Amino acid sequence: MLAELIRSNLAQNPHTWRDFNKLDTLVSIEARDAEVTITLEFNRGVLIVHAGVHGSPKLRISAESLTVLELAMLKIVRGIPNLLDPGGRRLLQKFFSGGVKIGGMVTHPASLVRLTRLMSVNHQVNH
Repeated sequence: MLAELIRSNLAQNPHTWRDFNKLDTLVSIEARDAEVTITLEFNRGVLIVHAGVHGSPKLRISAESLTVLELAMLKIVRGIPNLLDPGGRRLLQKFFSGGVKIGGMVTHPASLVRLTRLMSVNHQVNH
């Protein structure tokens, strides 16, 4: 499902290709309630989706499945995820309460921002 979301965003938002072509990392995403984990392997314009944890992901996202979808609904304003609108504030609350865990965000912030822009279906202003 996430691969299809990314494919659709690339088709509908051509500027997302910049982020896609720059991402060179492994990202694990765990939907805790569904007991599903995948790894997105980005290799500068190529995406391979692996079941489970593959390799050593630099970013590790763990949340309920609905929250993972909410990450895709974050509004992107001038190339940056908007954490001040209601959806962004809700995600921040979940982050600070432990409902969303994002490992590697301090050491790989550019990859996290690129991933967020690539997954987001709410681009307000092109960057």
